[in-house]
Amino acid sequence: MKVVAAKPFFSKEDVDSILGDIRVCLETGALTFGPSVRKFEQMFAEYCGVKHAIAVNSGTCSLEIPLRYFDVKDKEVIVPTNTFVASANTVIYAGGKPIIADVRKDTLDLDPEDVRKKITPKTKGIIVVHLAGLICPQMDELKAICKEYNLFLIEDAAQAQGATLDGKKAGSLGDVGSFSFFPTKVMTTGEGGMITTNDDQLAEYARSLRHHGRVGVLHSRLGYNWRMSDVNAVIGIHQLKRLEDFVNERNRIAQRYNEGIAEIDNIDPFPVPKNIRHCYYKYPVELKGKLNAVELEKILIEKYDISVATLYRPPVHLQPLYREMFGYKEGDLPNAEEILSRELCLPMYVGLKDEEIDYVLEALAKEVR
Repeated sequence: MKVVAAKPFFSKEDVDSILGDIRVCLETGALTFGPSVRKFEQMFAEYCGVKHAIAVNSGTCSLEIPLRYFDVKDKEVIVPTNTFVASANTVIYAGGKPIIADVRKDTLDLDPEDVRKKITPKTKGIIVVHLAGLICPQMDELKAICKEYNLFLIEDAAQAQGATLDGKKAGSLGDVGSFSFFPTKVMTTGEGGMITTNDDQLAEYARSLRHHGRVGVLHSRLGYNWRMSDVNAVIGIHQLKRLEDFVNERNRIAQRYNEGIAEIDNIDPFPVPKNIRHCYYKYPVELKGKLNAVELEKILIEKYDISVATLYRPPVHLQPLYREMFGYKEGDLPNAEEILSRELCLPMYVGLKDEEIDYVLEALAKEVR
């Protein structure tokens, strides 16, 4: 049996509907700045419970645009090391310096204690990453830190579509939310991203910057082509309609994993606080026995044809670019370095069959030691 780590899901009904709506785009010529983009933005804003949603062509620019708005040039922005490298790269693109902070071992998310240690007079803001679909449980503490030091707070919610904290959606908890719709995400547009905010000025700035800095008929800012096409928006509309179903199914799969892993020694899921609805972009586990994550990953793929993932190995501060640019080295962020050597993510996607889940659990029961 072959089990992949992740893939998007489209029902036959949705495929037919998507193709029909794309046909309308082609026949009318509404391929960009058309009604589908506007509809997708309105639907996403309503879903997240915010005033504005601005569609863009990637999760990366959904971070860079707010960073430019907050004017981080020659300033510092604190970013967790356990994230995709784009979270830190965008600070550099916007003219700032990413200050890489450690994570908590129990959540894999940003550690507020280390954040406080990293704040300097140059600190302008914080990017918190809702890793694997778990909203950072320390959001209240991070918001308090931002208020104390007059810092902005960006939610990198690229992996958290549909996740909630105390009933509030990811993307509505900070000054601005950033989403990615890459094909492996909880919902996808193929390629694309979304900015969410209640800040009218930020929203106007984002709409301008994604279209070469245009304001009215004049180009008043140095922008870029960061637009989302209507074809991508059509896919997003249909995926968003299914998002609650996707999140429920991912939680069902996670529960099946939880029950199976409870019977296996030396492996544990990461805990989920009761006030958080996880959307399970990934299902990370912690290994507590003799095998490290790299060894087990090799066994699963070579012996069982089971693909797994990681979040993230190596972490940002140990990526070659960041070692070279900023001089990071092993030992700088010990929590992340230690826990990530024992973390891997089991296959997780809508459409994963129960017999495939059982096959993964059987392999773990045989190999984890």
